[in-house]
Amino acid sequence: MAAAALASACARVPELEDRLTPDLRGAAYPALVPLEDALHPGTSAAEESKALEDTLEARAARLQARADRLRAAQP
Repeated sequence: MAAAALASACARVPELEDRLTPDLRGAAYPALVPLEDALHPGTSAAEESKALEDTLEARAARLQARADRLRAAQP
């Protein structure tokens, strides 16, 4: 059964191969990079959450200060 799966994996699939444009057919394969480099961890979810929270709190404070100034400006 495994031999049949292996043999079918090597089969030519004209429906797929015929869809390649000439420039794609002649293109070089992309460089392979280690998975760790490709998926390097950026910021963690906790760090992103904290940054978003800080941004929203600062925005809320600015809006509150603006509202206070507008209320004070009204007679």
